[in-house]
Amino acid sequence: MSATAIASVMSAIAFGSNADRAEAHAQMSQQEISEIVRSYDIPAGPMSTALNSVADASGVRIVYDSRLTRSHRTRGLTGQHSLAEALSEVLSGTGLKYELSPNGKSVVIVLAQATEVRNDASPEGATPLPTIDIGHESNADRAGRRIGGAPQGPGDRMTGYKAENASSAMKMDMPLLKTPIAVQVVTRQLMDDQQAISVKDAIVTNVSSVQTTPGFSESYKIRGFSSNGNSYKNGLMEYRMRYLDTANLQSVEVLKGPAAILYGRVEPGGLIDLVVKRPLETPYYSVQQQNGSYGLTRTTVDATGPLTPDNVFGYRINGEFYHTYSYRDFVKDQNIFLAPTLSFRPTEQFRMNIDFEYQHRTWVDDYPVLPAIGSYPAPIPISRYLQTPLLTTTSPHEYDKKRVAYDWTYDFFPGWSLTNRMSYSTFDDSQINALGLTVNQATGVLTRTLTNSTLGGGFHEFDFATNLDLKGKFETGPLSHSTLVGYDYLSTHMPMYKNIFAATSSINIYAPNYWTLDNPFAAPQYITQDQRWTGVYAQDMVSFYDDSVHVLLGGRYDWAETGSNKTVTSLAGALASYTTVYNKAFSPRVGLVYQPTPWLSLYGNFTRSFGLNNTTSLGVALPPQKGEQFEGGVKAELLDGRLTATLAYFDITKTNIPTPDPTNASNSLVIGKARSRGVEFDLMGRIDDNWSVIANYTHDDVRTMQGALTYNPATLMTTQLAVAGYKLPGSPRNYGNLWVKYAADGELRGLSLGAGVTVVDDSFGDNANTLILPSYALLNGMVAYTTEIAGYKVTAQLNVKNITDAIYYPTASSRTTIQTGTPRSFLGSLRWEF
Repeated sequence: MSATAIASVMSAIAFGSNADRAEAHAQMSQQEISEIVRSYDIPAGPMSTALNSVADASGVRIVYDSRLTRSHRTRGLTGQHSLAEALSEVLSGTGLKYELSPNGKSVVIVLAQATEVRNDASPEGATPLPTIDIGHESNADRAGRRIGGAPQGPGDRMTGYKAENASSAMKMDMPLLKTPIAVQVVTRQLMDDQQAISVKDAIVTNVSSVQTTPGFSESYKIRGFSSNGNSYKNGLMEYRMRYLDTANLQSVEVLKGPAAILYGRVEPGGLIDLVVKRPLETPYYSVQQQNGSYGLTRTTVDATGPLTPDNVFGYRINGEFYHTYSYRDFVKDQNIFLAPTLSFRPTEQFRMNIDFEYQHRTWVDDYPVLPAIGSYPAPIPISRYLQTPLLTTTSPHEYDKKRVAYDWTYDFFPGWSLTNRMSYSTFDDSQINALGLTVNQATGVLTRTLTNSTLGGGFHEFDFATNLDLKGKFETGPLSHSTLVGYDYLSTHMPMYKNIFAATSSINIYAPNYWTLDNPFAAPQYITQDQRWTGVYAQDMVSFYDDSVHVLLGGRYDWAETGSNKTVTSLAGALASYTTVYNKAFSPRVGLVYQPTPWLSLYGNFTRSFGLNNTTSLGVALPPQKGEQFEGGVKAELLDGRLTATLAYFDITKTNIPTPDPTNASNSLVIGKARSRGVEFDLMGRIDDNWSVIANYTHDDVRTMQGALTYNPATLMTTQLAVAGYKLPGSPRNYGNLWVKYAADGELRGLSLGAGVTVVDDSFGDNANTLILPSYALLNGMVAYTTEIAGYKVTAQLNVKNITDAIYYPTASSRTTIQTGTPRSFLGSLRWEF
């Protein structure tokens, strides 16, 4: 069937209702019709739905081939716009363009690089679209490459590197260009191209201002400040989560700066929100086998589709089995992960998802990693193990996590919706760790203390989080409002558990004796912690001046309580010493966006945050952390919306920062005030249909502003006091990353090549700035080939990381907790999709 026939059929079926309005325009010129300003309220969603809405609002006929639009979504459109502006905004970033007929009655949607469209193009007599064989779908389409638009493919994997929206930023589907906050999104395709197994693999280097930090929880530094092991999943906090995997993730969103107004207890540097995969209406199945260096093997499964013919019920199941050894002696890791999801959509107005997760991880601990000798990491092999393998290998860590969550949204009125989310998770963790305390600089003897919670049955934690959001859009005269009012609640409970601290022992880092056994039956310490957090918040995004100016006003009020005991050696004493601390605070946020053109935004914001410290000082809760940020920047969509760029300046101050006490591993010190001030740049998307790119750069100066009032410079190395003017540990001043991917066309279609470089400036590794972590550069590469075998889509891929085998130290928090970088490693995979 020819495209002309398709256009005629679609015009008759989809747009006949507009005939009367189109006739009313008969006496108007093309230019006059295109310049008429009308009100639009089109939500983000399928392109076909958006084009129908434009047609209904404007009264013109819109003709398109459904196969040009079916793989595209629009970010939506609100406010007063001319027809030309509305079509440009709706089609932005899709590789499609529009042609308006001379009489102004009709619009034809074509490929941006398509063959010529005649000036008399109209449904009545034009031939604007190329001839298409409906009964044939090319191998290239099955491989996920659709000419003229962002890459698409089965399972929502082929999503490109550019995201239009980030739900975490505003808890709304607001286009990023209209958001007065810096947000970066790591898409599923980028994770697949780089074979990112962990969340750390996904966001470190791919997002500016993000660095990893040492610790038992999975913790990151964002804009110079640690996340304290807390992340979010679908907008709800995952408190002190560990070992985060990407198997069931659709994307990872990094929201920069304080987000306390919407999320309460967050660090002023920013937060990480994990967006899980959702069931699809089209059946899709994938099996991937990965094998790599150090005995790594990983098998993942992804299956999704409808459970009922009417698509009311759907399902998705993601699973993983992972096992690997390490370049570190004695270290190994094994993970089992299952994540089924059910969806329920009885009507167009109501949708619900129910998520389940089970994770069981077993591993030999690797903490502390490496100490410092003099001003640099100890000159020993990075493979050297400094714990007691007679204990750690026979009694490895055991981590068991279960999670159930749901979210539902009800669109009860056009432009208005109610959303409720809830999650409940439990985890059990047994551990044996050697806490490094000091290292003799002359002899290299490391003094350590063994902590063993396995003998006490390990520790358990129960986390509950929920929130309720009311969102709506309305107008007051020339002002358009996008409003949000919400409530949230977080509760965590760690029942009393027993930790065994053995007497200190030592190991020579140059000639370790692994056949000594620390005493695992020393005096116990009893520990328990609880917290509850309640918050209410409201914000309004006001748009005006032809939808080019957007003002954000919002605020939040929190009530928080934290309970803990002093870590004493008797159960009775622990129960008697339990105390609760109460705090409350108001957190405002204001922001401004000005769009001189639809593809360019100038923005700024001011935000305050309020948080609770995750740690205690000898069982006594530390005072709450507070943050404040000023930020300004520029956002742009380039190359017809295929690329997004963000340039931001930020100035953040934070008070009451906990740091490890080098004289007592069970204690934490609080420095008065620290400041992070810098510039960051992010670029991501496609240069054209073949070239994709991720690039970022960070310049950040992170220093203590108010520290110890009195100190002895000669003893700073041992006391590790925070001193005004000194840099915070693990905070490089400059770092950046570039990743480029080429997807071939023509005879080589199916072949992809990728290469990247990461460069990190040197930094200090301790509070006293006596340890230097040298600068380093890493080269990475990728080659993949996709083809069809016996009706199955098959992709073979090889990634090589640290091609030059550089020795590097990514981060440290003290002179005895230096992390080592992975040497050159290979990771191959074979994926079947059907």
